Amino acid sequence: MNDTATVPSTRHKFHWLPNVLTIIRIFLIPVLIAGILSLHFGWNNAFGGAWVLAGIYIFAVTTDFFDGFLARRWNVASDFGRMMDPIADKLLVAGCLIAFTIAARGAWVFMVPALAIIGRDILVSGAREHAALSGRVMPPTNLAKWKTACEMFAIGALLIWVLGKAYLAIDTAIPSIAGGAKTLGLILLWLAAALSVYTGSLYFRAALKP
Repeated sequence: MNDTATVPSTRHKFHWLPNVLTIIRIFLIPVLIAGILSLHFGWNNAFGGAWVLAGIYIFAVTTDFFDGFLARRWNVASDFGRMMDPIADKLLVAGCLIAFTIAARGAWVFMVPALAIIGRDILVSGAREHAALSGRVMPPTNLAKWKTACEMFAIGALLIWVLGKAYLAIDTAIPSIAGGAKTLGLILLWLAAALSVYTGSLYFRAALKP
């Protein structure tokens, strides 16, 4: 008789799902970028049209919530997930902001907050790596979470703006909707940029503490 007891695994049977959702989000990013640019340049049917593009973005944002939620709920958080989830978020935001800036023909009201947000994310990634080498952990602050929420809502509003631009001839109400979405998106984008600069400075100072 074998004296070594077999310990049953308590890991959830879908333990792989949170990481799969993160990977799916990463693969959706180039599709979103291509879809935004296709609408801007008039290739409206190249990626299945406006509704498909909107659905892809909603699905990507949903995976951003559920990968972390399920990992915590099922107690299956992994080093891979902790590393890839913020990377996926930053790639999603950076890719969409670059696409919107191109769609706006490099207008400064798009370019300045986009550069602030992308630059901050690069700076914070470096600060976190430096802190990790010193044995310190820099968890996201509540303000950083609000920044991320503003970014996601801003991208959603600006997506409505791009969709409206592509389909202005359909309905006379669309120009007003598109204009309102652009205004709301820019307000949220500048708010996210302000929070990015502020929280980025906090992370940077925390990383440099002896």
